[in-house]
Amino acid sequence: MKKYFFLIVLTLSLFAQQPTPFSQETSRTSEEWVKKGIIYEIYPRAFSKEGNFAGIEKRLPELKKLGVTTLWLMPIHPVGIEKRKGSLGSPYSIKDYYGINPEFGNLDDFKRLVNKSHELGFKIIIDLVANHTSWDSKMFVEHPEWFTKDSTGKFIPPVADWSDVIDLNYDNKEMRRYMIEMLKYWVRDIGLDGFRCDVAEMVPTDFWNDVRAALDSIKPILMLSEGQWPEHHVKAFDLTYSWNFYGTMKDVADGKKPATELDSILVREASVYPKNSIRMRFSSNHDENAWDMPDVQRFGTEGAKLAAVLVNTFPGSPLIYNGQEVGNNIKLGLFEKFEIDWTKKNIYTQFYQKLFEIRKNNSSLAVGDYQSVKNNRADQIYTFIRTDGKNTVLAAFNFSNGERTAQLELPKIFSSLKFTNAFTGKEVAYKNVQKITLPKFGYRVFIVE
Repeated sequence: MKKYFFLIVLTLSLFAQQPTPFSQETSRTSEEWVKKGIIYEIYPRAFSKEGNFAGIEKRLPELKKLGVTTLWLMPIHPVGIEKRKGSLGSPYSIKDYYGINPEFGNLDDFKRLVNKSHELGFKIIIDLVANHTSWDSKMFVEHPEWFTKDSTGKFIPPVADWSDVIDLNYDNKEMRRYMIEMLKYWVRDIGLDGFRCDVAEMVPTDFWNDVRAALDSIKPILMLSEGQWPEHHVKAFDLTYSWNFYGTMKDVADGKKPATELDSILVREASVYPKNSIRMRFSSNHDENAWDMPDVQRFGTEGAKLAAVLVNTFPGSPLIYNGQEVGNNIKLGLFEKFEIDWTKKNIYTQFYQKLFEIRKNNSSLAVGDYQSVKNNRADQIYTFIRTDGKNTVLAAFNFSNGERTAQLELPKIFSSLKFTNAFTGKEVAYKNVQKITLPKFGYRVFIVE
């Protein structure tokens, strides 16, 4: 579904406000595999030529080689027919929360995919669309009293443009119990490791808190909120969407804002979010790809790689959307079938493999502190240090469309340390780090020892 207007309003309201009481709290404690994870978003219709679970299962070894750790599948449930958009309908128009979309296979096929993913060391989560269902959903047929009506008694969609879905009413306690039992089923009986929760801010936070308590009683999980509310970090969610980061990165790449604005993200987040909150960073996802454009078009050939490196070195948890690793340049619409051209085994594939290897081998990039590094071209050159006491990384980014040289104000102790280019493995002299030259939309990541 197209969510831009709604999300822009949320972003503006969130970051225009004064510091919140939540900034004085501490976020819930997440599992180590969550903190250090790399999430890969799969659109089952587009991920393989088959467009089903078997097509995903067949390519799991490739994802293992790529280096991702958590697989997120977009909705796997049957899609409604009534008021359907397009020929296949939106995967976010759910007909039966307990069912499997026959496009993708059956329940046994899905169980096999879950089991194979676990055998290869992946965690696997699915999209949860808890705010609404299709107009012909099993729930609406059996329990119309669980849905929202307007002042005239007419059932309504949550947003006018979302005409293919009907709004669930969370004032109904019986409906809430049904939803929690359904989620327990997918974790307890099928073995899922959590959920990405669609438009989570449109569902009451106290419901999410109850969900998390119920699921935590079964096993450790990951809960990802497609939202930005600070309160989501206190009890219910491990991660929230960092739309603010994506928007700022676009503005810096377009020359609309100075590179120092990226530092301001962390300052504002510290004044709003609970301590230790984990934000999910991305340079694309299914919404940005479908409604805006693929990252290789949005940022350009070099810029897409720069954006990916920033996503994986900036404080937070990284996401990659299927196809980014082969430079996919087509929009993967949500109402029809599109195929990614996987024959492009090009520079992006090896680039992402190396990038994820760097992140895994340098713990500071996942859990380390952040320190801004000043330079004399701060409008276009962005530099910072990540360190966890045992491991230190220095990163530099050129957001301009031309070669730039910048003088970095590094800590004095750095003059006696060793610098290794993380991508090439070659040692670099301190003078070439302190005074660094970067090509257009170029980047450097140094391991500091």
